[in-house]
Amino acid sequence: MSKHEYDSTIKKFWNNKNSYFSNRFSNDLKRQKSYDQEIKLIKKYIKSGNLLDVGCSTGEFIDRLNWSGNCYGMEINDYARSHAKDKGIRFDKNLFNSDNYFDVIIFRGVAHLLDTPFLYFQRAYKSLKPGGYLFFLATPNSNSPCYKISNSLHILYKEQTFYVPNDTWLTNACENFGFQTVEKQFPYMSSPYRSFLKDHFLFLLLLFGIKTKHKFSFWKNMMNIVLRK
Repeated sequence: MSKHEYDSTIKKFWNNKNSYFSNRFSNDLKRQKSYDQEIKLIKKYIKSGNLLDVGCSTGEFIDRLNWSGNCYGMEINDYARSHAKDKGIRFDKNLFNSDNYFDVIIFRGVAHLLDTPFLYFQRAYKSLKPGGYLFFLATPNSNSPCYKISNSLHILYKEQTFYVPNDTWLTNACENFGFQTVEKQFPYMSSPYRSFLKDHFLFLLLLFGIKTKHKFSFWKNMMNIVLRK
């Protein structure tokens, strides 16, 4: 078994979660709007080349990206991977078998799900061509008011979270591997998930120690980071 299939414990968890991907077929309008914002960020820096999406799910993000070049994926769930293959996404090249090959590597909403995240970030550096770009998109940020108060964010679920990055330490780690930080974004105000009054009301409840089951978006909860080799 190759490393890109992850450890057996994680593979077992995700292969029992086919229902998780039920809204990964371009049927979630808010998710599609988020994709469009992130695609704009990617194409601000690069528009073609060999692309790898780590944790590519059903391939809907790559499909939305309409990329000019070869598209590769890494995905642990067999059900999701089969749908990605149907979209023409290839799985023969990945972080662990290709050096100096990719022009773009994307970690979208996946950094916190990796049991050995720094190995993946190190391999991302080695797998990129010189001048290639690494994008962390829709990534939870522990350096946010909500997380500092509650030790949790709307995107985090204990049974699948191994690492909670933040904008300072994630870039610091990647820079130690050789990357240069190009840009950071905290897209709360432009987020299609934002409900400004409701979000701030729920935050006030949280601030005063009133527990609520509601998940909500807030300032700096999520981040997009661009790095370059």
